Amino acid sequence: MVGDDGLDDSLTARIAGLEAEVLGLRNAVRTRTVIGQATGLIAAVQGCSPQEGFRLLVRMSQHHNVKLHTIAVRLVDLAAELGPRRAVRAVHLTPQRPAEWPGTEVVEAARDLVEAHDAAEREHRPDERRRLADLVAQATKELVERLAEVGWLPDDGLRP
Repeated sequence: MVGDDGLDDSLTARIAGLEAEVLGLRNAVRTRTVIGQATGLIAAVQGCSPQEGFRLLVRMSQHHNVKLHTIAVRLVDLAAELGPRRAVRAVHLTPQRPAEWPGTEVVEAARDLVEAHDAAEREHRPDERRRLADLVAQATKELVERLAEVGWLPDDGLRP
């Protein structure tokens, strides 16, 4: 059967299916790129194979209960801020002794900062944006304090 635009309905459906597939493939390439970067970062810091680096990244994702792509983005972004070794330590928990690892509080403070920032970016009302800006400032201060507590912040006057 021919539709209003003169195209066969099956051809229209096929085109829509291919467009959706292309969109999915583009998204996969985008997410796999950052996952590959995070995997390489972990492998370099931990001195392991890329396969083991990927397995560690998956475990980090499961431990923190966040999507693999999300933790990969956070790890790559954190590496730009803290350097590769500190970034990997900040998101990697040793399964045998999670309570003893000082980075847990750093990760929680970083997560709070990201959530506050994301909320502020979505808000359009000026009074609420001001409140959220204060929340971002407080979350930033908390993150800096946690970084200082675990010794991951250099003593160069950056502390609050």
